[in-house]
Amino acid sequence: MALRDHTWTPALEQRFLAALAESANVRQAARRIRRSPTTCYARRKRDAAFAEAWDAAMETAMDTVLEPEAIRRATEGVERTIYHDGQPVGVERHYSDTLLIFLLKGWRPDKYTERRDVFHRGTIALLQKLEQISAMTADELEAFLAEVDAYLQRTKSTPTE
Repeated sequence: MALRDHTWTPALEQRFLAALAESANVRQAARRIRRSPTTCYARRKRDAAFAEAWDAAMETAMDTVLEPEAIRRATEGVERTIYHDGQPVGVERHYSDTLLIFLLKGWRPDKYTERRDVFHRGTIALLQKLEQISAMTADELEAFLAEVDAYLQRTKSTPTE
């Protein structure tokens, strides 16, 4: 149960932050210091230094708790009981493809991020002119090729992201 005395001592704050870093779970960390999660969130809202320390604790938890657990679930899976007629009859290992996808995208975004081709009006106008290439005169074709060359030079110097 939460204490009625809502004072926060430096020692109490450190115990909460340590528990948060170990568990990545606000409710569990609050329970450890006998406070409600609501009280902890209220303190976070009022105290910028505490909020910053909270974020640092969660960064630690990301490295020591959450990311290792995501890797474990993606690669080793978790066992789930199989039931038949309400009775357990065995276990089955389930892997998280979704976690694996997120991990790959996070670690190697250049390789696993979805790619999208971006066209803008200039590109479409050039493509429309390209459809008319057979009907162009020599001067029109020369002007068109110069326009294509200028467009290509612009796209090389302008990042698309």
